[in-house]
Amino acid sequence: MGSRGMVSSSHPLASLAGLKILEAGGSVVDAAIATSATLTVVQNNMCGLGGDLFALLRVGGAVVGLNGSGRAGERATIDLYEKLGYTSIPTHGPLSAITVPGMVHAWGEMHKRYGKLEFKSLLSDAIHHAESGFPVPYGYAHSVASARTTLGRYHNWAEIFLPGGEPPKPGSMLVQKDLANTLKMIAEEGCQTYYEGNLLDRIIRGIEAEGGILTEDDFRRHRSTWDEPVSTDYRGVKVYETAPNSQAATVLLWLNMLESFDLSKYRPESAELLSLLFRTCTLAYKERARWIVDPDYLKLPTYFLSKDYAGKLLSEARSNIGDADATHGAREGDTTYFAVMNSDGECASVIQSNYMGFGSGLVPKGTGFVLHDRGCYFTLRRNHHNALKPNKRTFHTLCASIGLVDGNTRFCLGSMGGDVQPQVHVQLITRLLDYGMDIQEAIDAPRWAATGTIYDQSQEFYLEEDYAHLLPALALEGYRPKTTARFSSLMGHAQGIVRLPSGALMGGADPRGDGAAIGY
Repeated sequence: MGSRGMVSSSHPLASLAGLKILEAGGSVVDAAIATSATLTVVQNNMCGLGGDLFALLRVGGAVVGLNGSGRAGERATIDLYEKLGYTSIPTHGPLSAITVPGMVHAWGEMHKRYGKLEFKSLLSDAIHHAESGFPVPYGYAHSVASARTTLGRYHNWAEIFLPGGEPPKPGSMLVQKDLANTLKMIAEEGCQTYYEGNLLDRIIRGIEAEGGILTEDDFRRHRSTWDEPVSTDYRGVKVYETAPNSQAATVLLWLNMLESFDLSKYRPESAELLSLLFRTCTLAYKERARWIVDPDYLKLPTYFLSKDYAGKLLSEARSNIGDADATHGAREGDTTYFAVMNSDGECASVIQSNYMGFGSGLVPKGTGFVLHDRGCYFTLRRNHHNALKPNKRTFHTLCASIGLVDGNTRFCLGSMGGDVQPQVHVQLITRLLDYGMDIQEAIDAPRWAATGTIYDQSQEFYLEEDYAHLLPALALEGYRPKTTARFSSLMGHAQGIVRLPSGALMGGADPRGDGAAIGY
């Protein structure tokens, strides 16, 4: 709880960094940049200076969206991959690092529009934790150990994350001097050094040395975009989500379908409710696969978010799930979400990512950070709307949400989880609004997930073991989900903040991860 400010992130040091900025008189956006920067150090298994960022911001009234995702480079063509003998884009290595990282540019855009404190002061905690080291959490140590087989062959990656040739042990101090120096350069020279200055020279030399294909011109052309968020009304709450190429419009279509049902007549942990959620999830995800992509290549239809369209989909729905035609398989995205809010209801709902764990594995020598592999979500199927093309943004799994009631902020929430993220949003929002749970109850409650990418025609459902007693009843409905351990990372790591009617703030953080909500 807090009365003046709250930060909820997936690492306590990041939450503290943001809170200190709020206490020093910074805006919620200043605090968001400090939180974001600290996460690039203490949770760079999930995000980093080489990744993307999406944000919904409410400062002084309207909710605005910032798309900090990068575009494919000029050399990233289907012809190139076909000539090299690839049938799909590699998930790791130099040829997976094919979209320009957008997060650092997004910091600059946010600060330029909404910053109050000097930019370099916002990176001080991140620099300190990189230079002096931070104690490695269990989850981080496990991530390094898991990535070792895939990424350990990349010398620059191993030099950072396998000190002494071995994964760091939980509780050991991880020092990242090169990353500290890179953050200092950004702090002193500004965010543009990443895209057209001294830091760019280092990045490009490193990419070329490793056989990557991003060019100096690709970085110089990069721009973040301020987008109007997509929104709908659900149970009297105006729910905002990040606009395409983010997948988050899926959440709103799904909520529009659910609004025609009285969910309160179902117990929150019942087979009847799960069956309804599974069925409507499948419908929403089929529309996700049809329509969501870079809007410069395919615009989201104006009817996509209408109540009439949701009703039409429900009326046409069949009871079966559909036949499997998976061409890509399930992908777990390594991502981190955080929220910042002050007592006035100004807030930042932010999500950032490397995509897959530690991204591509390509570390430009001397920079201390890994380039992401977000571009491997593109397909090499030429007739698909998410086909790889230069200067195109891929379909993006990152989602962030804000809810308003009568113009007043009600909540910020989000979660990591790759393609599963809309499912976490819907589970949290319905628990808050249909079942009256507080934010921590909503996050702690058992979750379910359906895996699958936009290239799949079906989904495979998973339940946390708390739901195991429902398996027989679900089987009668035609569902045979698999079970996972309680607090499985497959279900995402969610964070959120709710503004209570009293004006107090309540933050929640996910026990599935290492997060902490801290208020003052």
